[in-house]
Amino acid sequence: MKRSSGFYALGYLVGRWRLLMTFLAILLMAGAARGQSETQRDTQVWVDYDPTWRLRERWTLDVDIASRYAFSDPPIWQIRLQPTLEYSLRKWIDLTGGVWFIYSAQFDTFDRLEIRPIVGVRVKRDVGRGIRLSNLFRAEYRIQRNLGMGETVTAGRLRNRIQAMIPINHRSLSEDDTWYAFADAEWFWQRDQQVDDGFNSRRRYRAGIAWRKNSTWTYQLYYGFQRSRNTATESFTTADDIIGFTLIQTFK
Repeated sequence: MKRSSGFYALGYLVGRWRLLMTFLAILLMAGAARGQSETQRDTQVWVDYDPTWRLRERWTLDVDIASRYAFSDPPIWQIRLQPTLEYSLRKWIDLTGGVWFIYSAQFDTFDRLEIRPIVGVRVKRDVGRGIRLSNLFRAEYRIQRNLGMGETVTAGRLRNRIQAMIPINHRSLSEDDTWYAFADAEWFWQRDQQVDDGFNSRRRYRAGIAWRKNSTWTYQLYYGFQRSRNTATESFTTADDIIGFTLIQTFK
């Protein structure tokens, strides 16, 4: 009986790893194929430190401190402070809100400071063997200040991210020493052309692996691919390969 259980557990792990490897392979091949039609393709490196505080039973404060570097022409470097307050309205729905601060240094041109109030709602559900599905919809109001010319422009933007998290060596995402895979796709819509971060309409895809060491520390490593265009009616003109690492620290 124990031997049968061991074989079952081994088959379960192998199946999960195969699922992850297959998805990563499809994402990489899709990114390579799609990127061939864009006129520009760059690489970006994203690093995040994400301390999270459980304030009360239903309240959580997430303060993401992030850095972005794009190996573009000219290169772009960003530093971000992204505090977000989250309220668990029901077991299956969360409400989010916050104000993000983003400083962008674009070499050979003007630096920018952006203040970005956001509100959002996340619908989530656990299915199968601990797999968590979620759909996050956010509305942003972007206030961008050109630090060289002294001009300020504003614009609204909507974004929607669908995500799946798949535990590998356990049947729950909340156990210690849990490895899990995650993948998501996100769409951006911005009608107003005043705020220029390069492009206003985007699609972004990510897939990665994570290790939840314990209730305090979680490590994530992922590959992302995004495409951008000036308006929703035009063709995509750029593509970016993203290598990202996130360190999550949870305080009780």
